[in-house]
Amino acid sequence: MDSASAANPAHRSWIVVAAKAIVVLQSLGIVYMLTSAWATAAVAVGFAVVFFAVRALSRASRQVDRIFDEELGRQ
Repeated sequence: MDSASAANPAHRSWIVVAAKAIVVLQSLGIVYMLTSAWATAAVAVGFAVVFFAVRALSRASRQVDRIFDEELGRQ
């Protein structure tokens, strides 16, 4: 198992995606109840930034793994 498949499995169950969505929405609901709409929007943007950063890093990790396999496999 390489680093990309460990962080981002290819076969995700719909229940895992639904559970993650519920956790994120409940977190935003708690922030909204305790603070304001602006703070909730900021937290939502933070969630989005983290999500896209993890996705980009996972993609880069897969690419690095592929490059290493190609280069080290030739020797």
